[in-house]
Amino acid sequence: MEWQTKYELGIEDIDYQHHFFFNLITRLANELKEANNLDYRARIISELNAYARFHFISEENMMIRSRYPGIEEHKILHFELIDQLSARQSMLMIEPLGKGDEVIVTFLIEWFFHHTMTIDRLFADYLHRKK
Repeated sequence: MEWQTKYELGIEDIDYQHHFFFNLITRLANELKEANNLDYRARIISELNAYARFHFISEENMMIRSRYPGIEEHKILHFELIDQLSARQSMLMIEPLGKGDEVIVTFLIEWFFHHTMTIDRLFADYLHRKK
């Protein structure tokens, strides 16, 4: 996977964070193929989980500052992702190596593209209209 400018929303901080998040997903996909150390596998997923939490708080703070009317629904989607990611992270720790790798990577890729290209786009459009 390679980053493309069509993924950008025109909001510098969010675009930077999305790009970093995208890179983490790509690295996770590559590392899970290679890593057979359970502790390391858990740590790279924890890194992605921690970054997602940071990004969501940052994004929600922007929404609060701009008085975005869709913030409550957006926060629920963020909460659901963290919940689903945590469940998949636990699944990876109890399944044999490699068995759940594709499931978590596919989930993250699909979620990233859907969320950033449609849900986050609503916020970006709102901000651009306000300017």
